[in-house]
Amino acid sequence: MEQNGWGPPAVDLNFLKSGLGVLKIVQMILSLVGFIVAEITASPYNWEQMKAFEWISLIIFILTLAVFTIFLASWHKSEAVIRCNWPLVDFCHSALCTVLWSINLILGIVSISWYWPGREAGAIVDTILAIISLLTFWATVRMSYRRWHLFSPTPTIPYHYQHLGTEPYS
Repeated sequence: MEQNGWGPPAVDLNFLKSGLGVLKIVQMILSLVGFIVAEITASPYNWEQMKAFEWISLIIFILTLAVFTIFLASWHKSEAVIRCNWPLVDFCHSALCTVLWSINLILGIVSISWYWPGREAGAIVDTILAIISLLTFWATVRMSYRRWHLFSPTPTIPYHYQHLGTEPYS
């Protein structure tokens, strides 16, 4: 649906069915589950690594929710923000979240080796979530990078400038 200017958002159901939409939903679910598991694990023992994991997961969830809402509500097609390079925004979001999930993966691995035997179940679950989320965000980075390059075509040089300076000296 086309939307002109600012108005009620038109929900783009095709985005929900697309690969990018499904990946965004999976990423939000994984981030939220990682946040909840880290909160449950970190609270009774006051583990700093899990607190950091928790905050990074929350930041990733909020960022992904914002990008998901922009694409689902078709705000990226609005005349008010049409000049923004949305594939580049999605690429930068996915690249940033990939880096943040890499940090979470390191925190999860450190947490597994740090905790006492029998109490590292939350850290193991969060490490597995970090690996899966890292893979989904990497897939999104690849998709967004391709969309970004399809969005910005290579500029063409006018014909009369193409051969400028290629003639041999007379």
